[in-house]
Amino acid sequence: PSSSAREREMGRRGWLWSVGAVLAALVEVPVARSGGVPEVETQHTYPKRSNEDAALLEWGSSAIIHNADGVVARFGPSAKHPEFELGIEAELVTASPRQGCEALSNARQAATQIVVMYRGGCAFGVKAAHASAAGAAAMLVVNSDRRSPDRAFAMASEAKGEVADDGERESTASVPSVMISYAAGQQLRDHRPPRMRVFAGGGRPFIESVTDNAPVLYLVHNAMTEGEMAAARRALEPSLATASDDLERVHRVLGALRGSELSSFYDRLASIVGYPVEHLGDLALERRARGAYAPRDERRLSRFNADLGDDARGQTVLSVYVYLDDAPADGGGELYFPRARPAPTKILPRKGLAAVFYSSLEDGSLDPTAAHGDGPLPPGASLAVLHLRVYAAPRTLARRLVLPLLLAPLNGAPSKTLVYAAKRFFARAFGPDHAAENGVDLALYLLALALLAPFAFLAVAAFKAYERSKAPPKRKSTHHHHHHADKPADAKSDAGKGGAAARKHPNAAAKKFN
Repeated sequence: PSSSAREREMGRRGWLWSVGAVLAALVEVPVARSGGVPEVETQHTYPKRSNEDAALLEWGSSAIIHNADGVVARFGPSAKHPEFELGIEAELVTASPRQGCEALSNARQAATQIVVMYRGGCAFGVKAAHASAAGAAAMLVVNSDRRSPDRAFAMASEAKGEVADDGERESTASVPSVMISYAAGQQLRDHRPPRMRVFAGGGRPFIESVTDNAPVLYLVHNAMTEGEMAAARRALEPSLATASDDLERVHRVLGALRGSELSSFYDRLASIVGYPVEHLGDLALERRARGAYAPRDERRLSRFNADLGDDARGQTVLSVYVYLDDAPADGGGELYFPRARPAPTKILPRKGLAAVFYSSLEDGSLDPTAAHGDGPLPPGASLAVLHLRVYAAPRTLARRLVLPLLLAPLNGAPSKTLVYAAKRFFARAFGPDHAAENGVDLALYLLALALLAPFAFLAVAAFKAYERSKAPPKRKSTHHHHHHADKPADAKSDAGKGGAAARKHPNAAAKKFN
């Protein structure tokens, strides 16, 4: 979501957070103590979308291009149909009546154009029939649910709202039909584009809204490319260490040394979450085995946190999980949110899929509804997952550049004992939290300066030697010697006599000259 969308998401919470926090507190103890996987209904199981129903809308001039995600309906042409593959470009015409539940009174204007309708009043199939009868090139339905402004879903012809996905396409309409979210509809209303292009999303990243509050949770499909996932494995897998019987984990401080492919992923993720790249933490890789379900939360980082690259000064705002593997054939490895509202929610692993959720409330306190846990895996199965945090404050240059350079000889992953000892030393020397982290930064800068000083001295010395080697050699002056040699002998003797006389009698020399 854009920064404005994120502000709307945070603003919608309001007093609901206090109610949600109380309810979560009432169920927190039994959920935390329960070893069983939560019961999750089908309608709260995600993802529901795929590349097969992804559509992209574009409008604007050559200088500024706006876009929005859309969901192709279950009826009519699919996203793989040539009409979507090639793209549908036409003018936008709002249906009259707006919900399209009756024959369009502006059918003449809607012919061969993209007709815009609003959800409600009748089944989606009725809207499509009226759009088709008017000769529209495509139908665009705006989801009118203001409580879920970023939500869009695949429309079914007989339904007025969202229904469970049965995986079957319907052939009740011939007009290409797409739903967009309420927020995207507001964009169209604000921009009023004269023309629009609708085409298949293909493998482009797109967002699927899951919950709009308690917690704010959404999925990013195609968050990482195959090349980026391979780069993450190359950078992190060699350093995996056993964290428990069922988990291998590594947290590498890569910072500015992450490479071009991972840098592309960071740039993409930053544009999606609405925070600059400097706010994104380092990657951690987990390889999960069978395990057991146990809920956890993203608590504020303390000065004793075992990840040296993390910073206690930065409140964790968002947490991101990216799956590098698909779910096992027998299931397992799901991401559960047992305290999500309105009901427990489950995310199925899918390669390249990212789960993004807010870990904290507006006041910076921990969001209890963001507690989550991983479902157990079947015997012999494993699942690789990337994890990173998004902080409220940017990470300092010391953490993004100096620390990765200093830890490069250790492959960016020092021992936990060393990290814990360093954190404890700075906490005792400088004080808790911010003071300790400032002390760490100061020590990093001083250490970098001490290590670079000899190289700087050698560089200066080499430069001076180079300058000396390029300078022309000095020639000895022989002008007076040759001048004297060319003089006749008697001139020399006269000069000598005159000089001697002048030394003895200065006035006599002057008289002789006269």
